[in-house]
Amino acid sequence: MPLRLVLAPHMDDESMGCGGLLAKYPEDSCVVTMTDSGVRRSAEHDRAMATLGVTKWRNLGFPDGELPGLVTQTVSALDAVLAEVRPQELYLPFPSLHQDHIATYEAGMRAARISMSSNHWFPPAVYVYDIAAYDVNLYPTDLRWNIFEELSEEQVNAKQAACMCYESEVPSDVHPITSVREMAAAVGRPRLLKYAEQYALVRRVRR
Repeated sequence: MPLRLVLAPHMDDESMGCGGLLAKYPEDSCVVTMTDSGVRRSAEHDRAMATLGVTKWRNLGFPDGELPGLVTQTVSALDAVLAEVRPQELYLPFPSLHQDHIATYEAGMRAARISMSSNHWFPPAVYVYDIAAYDVNLYPTDLRWNIFEELSEEQVNAKQAACMCYESEVPSDVHPITSVREMAAAVGRPRLLKYAEQYALVRRVRR
């Protein structure tokens, strides 16, 4: 199975965006979060990872909300992560409204580049995942939701449970983080699937 690396701007984005995928392939997945959100969120993140069955994760510890001003540092850190983990599939957040999401997407794309360095890792496949908490985009992209990952009842349940681990992030009963099952059904049914997550393909090198 290919090793999957999910880059998340904050602790919770990985569960909202890729929780089903992580629950489906926990042993072949690694999660890297970009920002330090404090002790409480870190504890919630630990519980979410345990819920999804993911055992490989780390936090890069950049200041929450300040990623756009740390381009050189974030790209350098991700270069090092890619060289160490050597993933076959890289997952980046959609560059929607939040400044840290845009910065993580851009840093991830730069880190996924072809490099003159022999130590640089070139991930063969790059995908973008959806975080439904943001419905406004600051600038247009050519990204399209064109990959749909089928999820089982068990995997949707695990994703929902992982999202609910983030008690500090649940603002009300009516919110995307509390609507995992409904959104997975809305993505899946038009593709003749009971549940699914959607992804945008950026690059896939097949050998």
